[in-house]
Amino acid sequence: MQALKVVFVLGLTLSVTFAVIPGRITPLQGVQLVEAKELLTRTLEKLATGDGPNYQVVKVIKATTQVVAGTLKKFEVKLFNGSVTRECEVGIWTHPRQSENGTEITIQCSGDKLVQITW
Repeated sequence: MQALKVVFVLGLTLSVTFAVIPGRITPLQGVQLVEAKELLTRTLEKLATGDGPNYQVVKVIKATTQVVAGTLKKFEVKLFNGSVTRECEVGIWTHPRQSENGTEITIQCSGDKLVQITW
């Protein structure tokens, strides 16, 4: 009986620890960080093919994710715009249930105005 209680408490602790809690900001690491960096690179490449700015990722300083009516990934990064490298905050908010306007990008670099594009 005691062993059953221990297993139950351990299982409950692990499920709470690793659960995705809506609204909770979670730092990205490991495979999730690699996937987030790939998303950031693909998003910036797509942005450059349109009317948006042309940025390349130099370094990802910090990355987080948050579940909020979709998924919001935030990055503290160094971006290169062809002439200068700047520290920037990038947000990629994806709404997978929306067929139109399902992705919103915000980029705020030091010394530049906010870039906000939806597709």
